[in-house]
Amino acid sequence: MSSLSRQSRLVLDHLRSNQHLTSWQAEGVYRIRRLASRVDELRAAGYEVTTSRAEDATGQSYTRYSLSRRQRRAKRPLLQARTSPTQFRIDRIADVYSDYCRKKLDMDSRETAEELDQFLTFLKDNA
Repeated sequence: MSSLSRQSRLVLDHLRSNQHLTSWQAEGVYRIRRLASRVDELRAAGYEVTTSRAEDATGQSYTRYSLSRRQRRAKRPLLQARTSPTQFRIDRIADVYSDYCRKKLDMDSRETAEELDQFLTFLKDNA
């Protein structure tokens, strides 16, 4: 949970202790103006958040967010966390580079692993 933003942690705490949260409640109580973004952050971290549509007395529709029943009982995220787009690209580049070292440069797996480690260090330092 430490990778979550402060606002996402507030939303998670609210959802654990209450039935649901709407954008109006989030803004009024926690000063959170982009609740859907905070919910997406929770989902990206692996929390199972459900969405339901409702209407108020005037017919205006709104969204309610809540934790699934399974997630309310669990202390940790139930789903696998999404890989960030940047990490996905780095992983993909590393795979391609590893194949290149083995196929085009005729390196064995040990040499490829060493070369790949150096390349990933270079990427992290210069990206």
